[in-house]
Amino acid sequence: MHAERNCFDEIRLALACIVLFAHAHELSGAGALAWMANWFDADFAVKGFFAISGYLVSKSFLSSRTGREYFEKRVRRIVPAYALVILYCFLVGLFATDLGTTAFLTDPVTYRYLGANLAFLNFFQPTLPGVFAENPVAAMNGALWTIKVELMLYCVLPVLFLLYGRLGHAAGLALALLFGVAWYAYFSFGFDHPLGAVIARQFPGQLPFFAIGSFLAVAEPGRKVMLGLLGISVVYLAFDVSGPAAELLNMAMYPAFVIGLSRIGALSFGVGRIGDLSYGVYLFHFPTLQLVTRLGLFRVDAHLGLAVAILATFGLAFLSWRFVERGWLLRSSHYRSAADESESAAASRG
Repeated sequence: MHAERNCFDEIRLALACIVLFAHAHELSGAGALAWMANWFDADFAVKGFFAISGYLVSKSFLSSRTGREYFEKRVRRIVPAYALVILYCFLVGLFATDLGTTAFLTDPVTYRYLGANLAFLNFFQPTLPGVFAENPVAAMNGALWTIKVELMLYCVLPVLFLLYGRLGHAAGLALALLFGVAWYAYFSFGFDHPLGAVIARQFPGQLPFFAIGSFLAVAEPGRKVMLGLLGISVVYLAFDVSGPAAELLNMAMYPAFVIGLSRIGALSFGVGRIGDLSYGVYLFHFPTLQLVTRLGLFRVDAHLGLAVAILATFGLAFLSWRFVERGWLLRSSHYRSAADESESAAASRG
């Protein structure tokens, strides 16, 4: 990571909040929250996550002594909190099911859900029996589809670095873009099937966002170049371009915007000292919104329901970080070292 000031922590947390707010209206069905659909775009946030992941994970790859160390760091970062949220969904289901405890625990679908989701195959069984059937959306955690894509991108990163070494950074990026764009274009425009749009957004349809993030990590453009890229992306986003061409332009503009903003560091206020809450917010927000919807709080008062969901999500994210995620990270991790330093400073002041 550059020694210069950055705000990757803040931008990632902001993207997680955008996903939370975007899903709040969709999952609750509350008319009072309809305005959120115009202001918060989960699709943009997810693609921004993939771009920042390409940047940060490439830095992690470069700092790893071996391929084994690189993959160990990825597993330590992703798997513990992911397993915890599957357990959380199970407990929420046990509480919210309409079937009764015994029927829920003896239903094969319950265990099919646990097996499929723990294997990162949530699309095989997105629901639990008798849970959230009356909600606008029945899925337990529709946000988890991105995690399997993220894992595939982690696996392809060593291949991308091999291309960098053999062909050069620009040519390696070009091949990754060609592969990802071809996949996306075919399943979006040339595959005449209702599942085309769903398949298009899977791996490697998200590869261009990740690959451009990776390229910016290894090419290390200077501050002036990043400011220029940020400026171009801001102008592009201001025009709110739409249509098929925009989907392809987004693959370059979204990474330029989120990484440019993160690299400039203007929004840095030290959120990393608290820990990396962005992952927990992303994982826990969906089932929490579903539970708050099931309890009827959004019907009582939409903004009360939203406030409860936000507080519960952030509380769960903090607990996940404090008692699960941090303990699995290597001591060299930026997040663990930042949190340890913050606690040491607080202890010394006490």
